[in-house]
Amino acid sequence: MRKNGVNKELRPILGGVCAPSGFRASGVAAGILEADKRDLAFILSEKLCSTACVYATGLLLGATAKITKKHLKNGLAQAVLVHSGIANVYQNDGERMAEYICSLLEKPFGVAAEDVVIASTGTIGKPLPVHAIEKGIGLLAGGLEATNEGSLRAAEAIMTTDRSCKQFAYEFDLGDFPCKIGVICKGNARVCPNMATTLAFLTTDVNVSTEMLQKALNAAVNDTLNMLNLDGIASPNDTVCVMANGRAGNYRISEPDTEYQKFVFALKKVLETVCRQIARDGDGKLLICKAYGAKSKQIARAVSRSLVEIYGARNVGQRFQTESLVYAVASARNTDDLSKARIFMQTETLRVSVMEAGRPLILSTTAAETLRQANELEIHVDFGEGNYSAVAFGRME
Repeated sequence: MRKNGVNKELRPILGGVCAPSGFRASGVAAGILEADKRDLAFILSEKLCSTACVYATGLLLGATAKITKKHLKNGLAQAVLVHSGIANVYQNDGERMAEYICSLLEKPFGVAAEDVVIASTGTIGKPLPVHAIEKGIGLLAGGLEATNEGSLRAAEAIMTTDRSCKQFAYEFDLGDFPCKIGVICKGNARVCPNMATTLAFLTTDVNVSTEMLQKALNAAVNDTLNMLNLDGIASPNDTVCVMANGRAGNYRISEPDTEYQKFVFALKKVLETVCRQIARDGDGKLLICKAYGAKSKQIARAVSRSLVEIYGARNVGQRFQTESLVYAVASARNTDDLSKARIFMQTETLRVSVMEAGRPLILSTTAAETLRQANELEIHVDFGEGNYSAVAFGRME
């Protein structure tokens, strides 16, 4: 039975990428860069899955991303392998090296090389010790688990400069069918918009066609990870991947109908959590900029992105000056007509107006200090002119 409307309830659960049935994971210390650090992550599905990816959009693309693009021409994959510590960028014959690493999974796991999503992260320029990865794959063979701990080991293995391990999972409903989605991710630097902006690997038991899965991922990334900016620096390895094995038993999503919209909503909420976790990364302070009531999506996106850029970690001194905030909004919108605009800043304990009906308001010293000390700060811009909105994510130090 199929129900109308978008179910907005996502229920947190344990399990990470192993929360959906049919997936196992682990991570081991192969010794790629450091002897005792987990640096090889593996996610294995019991069968081929509908699979979609989004990649870095810069001119330079890592060899692993190129090989994954090649493997996913048919929209199917069974496994994800990620090595960290040294990235496969500017390696001698890097694509051949990536293909060889994928082929190493065939004997121990029965996974064809062309059914592997491969990714890498870490230092660029050092030679990649393939022998270490060979050893690590041997270690993986005995340690895969369909447990929260297995997923956690995989999440630890993709960390590089991260200060915290990032994994989580949710349950949600499509019609009468409970569905699950889990994710591991990394990122705390070299993060800016117009790309996947990080490494994130998602698993789900939703029954969805590859075409609709790719469409959903594109839509979700565009409104979440592409609105995340920490330092304005891009990485050539950025990849977001989602594998769907269909075990939930829901009516197969093969067109952009109501069930598709429900799935997109759930995917966006999960990737919003990814953005929040990456922006915080340990003890960092989260910055969220929301623009709404705009005449177009482009205006809303431009304003929210601009505020993250200007009021993020690199511009602490100007963060709580009313004139700087108003000027940033006007510049991003490319107009000085803010006659209907309302701007305010908000924390868990305080809400302070900066502009009402186009009139700037002075921020008191006490209010500015409270905002400065907050662990999470939201900047809201309501143009009062239209129905379009956007949210951007950043970090304060």
